[in-house]
Amino acid sequence: MPDLSLDAPALPSESGRRLHAALRAVLSPGIWLVLAIQIALVFSMQWRVPADALPVTQVLTTILTATLLMLFYYLQAGAFHALSQGRNTLPVGELIRSGKSVFAAFVWLTLKAGLLLVVVMNIFIYVAVLITGSELKTLIGTLVPFFGPAVGILALVFVYWLPWVFLRREFHLFPSLKAALRIARARLSHSAFPALLLLAPIIVAGLLPDRSPISIDLLVSVVSGVMGWMAYIYGVEVLQDQQPNTGSEAPA
Repeated sequence: MPDLSLDAPALPSESGRRLHAALRAVLSPGIWLVLAIQIALVFSMQWRVPADALPVTQVLTTILTATLLMLFYYLQAGAFHALSQGRNTLPVGELIRSGKSVFAAFVWLTLKAGLLLVVVMNIFIYVAVLITGSELKTLIGTLVPFFGPAVGILALVFVYWLPWVFLRREFHLFPSLKAALRIARARLSHSAFPALLLLAPIIVAGLLPDRSPISIDLLVSVVSGVMGWMAYIYGVEVLQDQQPNTGSEAPA
């Protein structure tokens, strides 16, 4: 499929930037490939090997899931990197080539961010147990329904984090988080669009019944994934429009 040029004019209007981010996400074959691998990974992790299955089945399932996970990380890193280098749609070939130079750094950054999140969550739960006097199991059961919205809010707070990381090729955790917070605070008046993209799918998913049809779950996953990529592209293009000052000053 030929690359579709979606070059935007210099310093586009806010509405033009939003439309450009949406079109770029929807028309990018590379993004659809990442989403396909992501959905396959989710379903492979949810599938349970029958108790009477041969041991080799369990081994093959584990290998398949691990392979899909590494492939997903590689393609995701490639997409993040490639989308930060221009304003066109993302072909599959460019997606695959772009992952080579950033894969290891992205995985290491993800591990550090995950560890930080685990530490913060454990501290929060420990303090909550001390304050409320509740048992740990009961408290976690109470908090579980709020984990999804909390992750969505966290993604909104750090909506410029990965765009900043890949645009600047700066994979240090705390400096990048600090820069992302500074930019998000400066652009608070423009946060309605990324908030819609990141929070609306979580709200819709929360309204679905526990045993919704697999077709509905699949549709929600696809729409949520596309909207997440729209948010990333929007963040990247905001920072691109502010160069060369994205690293030192928050854009207005």
